[in-house]
Amino acid sequence: MSHSALSGDALLSEFTAAVTRSGVAYATVALLDRLQRPPLLAADILTDVVVGLVRTGFGPVAIEVADAAMRHFPQVTELRYWRANALRLCALHNEAEQGFRALLRDRPDHRDAALSLAFMLREQGRIDAAAHVIVALANAHTGDASQTLALLAFLRECGTYAQAFGIATAARKRWPQDAALAAITGELALALGEFDTAREALRDALTRDPGQAAAWLRVAHCQRYENSNDPDLRRFETARANPALGASARICAGFALGKALDDLGDYAAAAQVLRNANTQARASTPWHADTWRHFVAAQLSGYALPVLADDTDFAPVFIVGLPRTGTTLAATLLGRHPQLRDRGELNWIGAMHTNLQTQGQLYESSALLAVRDLVGVQLRRDDAPARGYIDKNPLNFRYLDLIAALFPAARIIHCRRNRRDTALSLWMQHFAHADASFAYDFASIAEIAAGYEQLMAHWRQTLALPIFDLDYATLATGDPDGLLRLAQFLDLSPEPILHAAQSAVSGPITTASVWQVRQPLNTRSIGRWRNYSPFLPELTQLFADT
Repeated sequence: MSHSALSGDALLSEFTAAVTRSGVAYATVALLDRLQRPPLLAADILTDVVVGLVRTGFGPVAIEVADAAMRHFPQVTELRYWRANALRLCALHNEAEQGFRALLRDRPDHRDAALSLAFMLREQGRIDAAAHVIVALANAHTGDASQTLALLAFLRECGTYAQAFGIATAARKRWPQDAALAAITGELALALGEFDTAREALRDALTRDPGQAAAWLRVAHCQRYENSNDPDLRRFETARANPALGASARICAGFALGKALDDLGDYAAAAQVLRNANTQARASTPWHADTWRHFVAAQLSGYALPVLADDTDFAPVFIVGLPRTGTTLAATLLGRHPQLRDRGELNWIGAMHTNLQTQGQLYESSALLAVRDLVGVQLRRDDAPARGYIDKNPLNFRYLDLIAALFPAARIIHCRRNRRDTALSLWMQHFAHADASFAYDFASIAEIAAGYEQLMAHWRQTLALPIFDLDYATLATGDPDGLLRLAQFLDLSPEPILHAAQSAVSGPITTASVWQVRQPLNTRSIGRWRNYSPFLPELTQLFADT
């Protein structure tokens, strides 16, 4: 083949064939020699070669080729972009960051460079830096509504709700007919406690597209309903009975209607509506009792994990328990202490347990050390340092052995609530994550509760982790004695916690407790199951009043 007829694909084919025959080192020399023969190949062909090398995992070779090409074409945008990606592939993160940032200084609207940099920063736990990159891109780019939605989703995952809300509000003015933009604007406003704004945006989204399933739930969480003539109730009823809507939207509208009827004190109607919604939700969920029982049995009979050396400078706080037992209340309260950072409901512990187990490395100290570094980075992040970092994923109770192995100095706050109130509260919610799909059936909730009690008893007997039992009533009433004991358990000054319990909540809330957590302390949820006992016999049949 003549030099002038060469293409990126042809060069890559020659390279891979040479790798097979003679190894990477020889193939690299041959490729670089071929590229340097006159006449000089066009920049787009050289870029294609770099792209192909990155995509096939030959990062070091891609860097060499990119460096050779950039001696002739130093300002070609895509060549610079893919060189930075090659550096990232080789874990040369500082150099990759410099490359991406240099490109973005010249081309602030380069979406792929901004996203590549932001994802790399987020992987390093540099959440604020990643969010800053995306905010700058959102302010610079001229893309369409779908691209803006992707940027907003990234910012939401970073917890940058205020900045995301500003971008979403501006985007709605630009694309006022876009239902998805209205829906995410409402979601962000709701998380920030801007309930009137959230309600307007979510209603607009549903008017334009009733298939925005989650928006039905979020509308219901924008207020406590006090008027049976509120038009939302008719909207919920119409949507849940509309066969033209998808199943997910009808289910969410059913849960929304049940919540509104509960607010109004119509417990009989709420129970009937919620039973129907739960039945529909349960039919499409993957949860199986046998799988759960097998998991519990494996955890109870497993060998003790090797415990890593104690890192006295890093003692994360894990808030665990059954969902709906006050974990959000606890994390929100503690997160307002100046020496603590609330990281929300993270999924790292469960994901890492599954990954280690799948790879047969659960008992390998070197693998555990790598996981500790990864999880630690995601907890510390890049904001102001603190004494403690909170992960409030309640289902981490399943993996306290892994937590004890990774973080021997960790503190565990175990949230407890009356079992009937817990079961009712679970059953009344629609959950986005499949981990909570047991919540749509009382028998399944009872199975989870039984396994949870076994596991917590087992961890207390076998682990050295300090565990503090935090009763829901302590949170709901702001009991100063209980909160003082909590502060002592965490070795913190109690005044910020006692003050936070009596003052308005600030900061984003993203769980179903979003309205409740922002209200003055009250005891409405204590003993709530009694309102439903005539209509839901399972509450007394399957759960003790403890």
